[in-house]
Amino acid sequence: MSDIELAWFLAWSIADGEWARVGLDQAKGRELLLDLFSQIKKGDRLQAAKESGMRLQQSLMALRRHTFEEIQLESPFSRLAQRNMRNLLRAWTEEGDAGFARAWEQIFQPGWEAAQEAPNPIRIIVDTGESEDRALEVTGAPDTETRVAAEYWYLYYTFGRGWTQTIHYTTRANEHGAHFSVHNIHIFPNSHKQIYFRLPW
Repeated sequence: MSDIELAWFLAWSIADGEWARVGLDQAKGRELLLDLFSQIKKGDRLQAAKESGMRLQQSLMALRRHTFEEIQLESPFSRLAQRNMRNLLRAWTEEGDAGFARAWEQIFQPGWEAAQEAPNPIRIIVDTGESEDRALEVTGAPDTETRVAAEYWYLYYTFGRGWTQTIHYTTRANEHGAHFSVHNIHIFPNSHKQIYFRLPW
């Protein structure tokens, strides 16, 4: 990971309440997250945080240090972390340090751990993905945005960082009424693939 990715990984871990996993206590985690917020360039800070989470998800998949499902237990994938990051960053942007402190106390009040959702990783029903008949399928995604993200997670998990997308499109219904999300990718140095995902409609 780059230095920027590592900094954001710390931020997402803290927002997830996982400061101990990165060697911090709660007070130090709070201080570090506030410091990281102060370094985000002015503009759409919420969008910057969201994009950092997406890039980290892809980077973690590309590293392949665990299974596809186990990687999703990392903080950048956590819906709790995403909700907390939005609330903390919005509070800090609108009300400064006092707003951040108020949001932090509300989020991490005593007993907050008991309210956490059990992890429910997204899975990919695996085939070759090389045609409609052998398409991959994303299962367990709570919404369209996450399902689309999971297609890219799979591509990074399978091909690492050594590829680029040349085109992506959604097919019209075939004779069976099925639709597909199709990724045309260029794999370095000179290979090309077409990957099909069956869509849930």
